[in-house]
Amino acid sequence: MAVPDWQLVEGYLLAFLRTGTAIALMPVLGYQAVPVQVKVGFAAVLALAIAPEAAMQVAAGPPGPLPMAAAALQEVAVGLMIGAATLLILAAAEMAGSLLGIQIGFGVLSTIDPLTNIETNVFGRLNYLLALAIFIALDAHHFLITALAESLRLIPLGSFAWTPQMPIYFARLAADAVDVAIRLAAPVLVVILLMEVGLAFVARAMPQMNVFIISIPLKIGVGLLAFVAGLPLFIYVLSKSIGHFERGILKLIGMAGGR
Repeated sequence: MAVPDWQLVEGYLLAFLRTGTAIALMPVLGYQAVPVQVKVGFAAVLALAIAPEAAMQVAAGPPGPLPMAAAALQEVAVGLMIGAATLLILAAAEMAGSLLGIQIGFGVLSTIDPLTNIETNVFGRLNYLLALAIFIALDAHHFLITALAESLRLIPLGSFAWTPQMPIYFARLAADAVDVAIRLAAPVLVVILLMEVGLAFVARAMPQMNVFIISIPLKIGVGLLAFVAGLPLFIYVLSKSIGHFERGILKLIGMAGGR
């Protein structure tokens, strides 16, 4: 049966709203440094690619302003949910870097990130870029497209189902991100702690030595060496965590689809 022209347009617009909202929050394409024209163009092409039968999910009949507005708000909500969830793993890496930067001595070295126009810790930005490189190397950016395509299967256009379990599960994913941040920062933090304990014994044994002045360059050097030595563990923990968050995002999409 032929699909009416208005149904094609409405289905595509709803799919475009979902993909466009998600892309606006996703890593890389969501950065402010990326031109708006690129974001809109990619969202338009992606909506056309992953939703070739989107029009068949739209109920027949005249669209009407109120039903269309309600469906549009639902698609924006789905896009926000997917986009925000994909940021958690990279936010965990940046959180770990910011914590390390403060402990090592880079806390005062804040700068404006040109990608997001947000003031950030230099060490936190280093961790973020390293996590982003691992994210891309593991083809996790392809998962973002897969998640959008899967969302169209599990959450048909205009059928977003809000459940009380969704915010609880999202909060659990956010708590997992904090846990990942602590695990990423823990090896270096332990080394810094042991070094400070050693400096405390030195200050006790040699009160004439200005331990505070010595500790500043020592903490930076030891912290950077510990960070470089712990990179294999950083990559391992982050790789495992990316898989965990991918499964979590799919589960969140299923919950939004009433499954």
